[in-house]
Amino acid sequence: MLNNAKLNEKVFDNAFCLKYNRKTMKISIDDIKNSQNQSLKIEYNNEVKGLDTQGPVEAEIIFSAYGSYINAKGTIVANVKLNCDRCLKSFIQKIKVDVDETYILGHLKPSSDMHSGQEIELREGDFITELNGDEVDVEDLIYQSVTLNIPNPCVCDINCVGDSEMEKYIKKEISDPRLEIFKTIKIKEEGK
Repeated sequence: MLNNAKLNEKVFDNAFCLKYNRKTMKISIDDIKNSQNQSLKIEYNNEVKGLDTQGPVEAEIIFSAYGSYINAKGTIVANVKLNCDRCLKSFIQKIKVDVDETYILGHLKPSSDMHSGQEIELREGDFITELNGDEVDVEDLIYQSVTLNIPNPCVCDINCVGDSEMEKYIKKEISDPRLEIFKTIKIKEEGK
């Protein structure tokens, strides 16, 4: 087994397997808790299942254990292949994501048969995910982070005007003569 100092310096990829699933890149909670300062740095440079990218996805994430919480903080960079919503042409969008995700070991809401009386206070902006196992799925974290940061609408260029052939399919504003009466209604405010 690697000592703690070397464990933190080791670059992990899908070929490395200590207590990790080689195909899905899962990190053991015990390895995070037993590493130096209860922090484990992961450098990921590979493709992610479900993401259509040009080249590998690069990520550097530090997993830190805080009692019953695991925090994942780092950066993900991916060149994602997308289709423009205006002209339907394919293009590559570089997406850079700053990750700050917190996992709780167990459940956020105690089940009906649990009477611990302990409450978990969440503040505005807190995003906590339940972790119902003994591993964190790094590839799933990367997939979700990149997917949630794909722009909407997805446009190849800020000046894209779309395809002239598509114009005939775009919904045009249609005026209904029966609704014209509502344009002339005046509303009288109280007190005036």
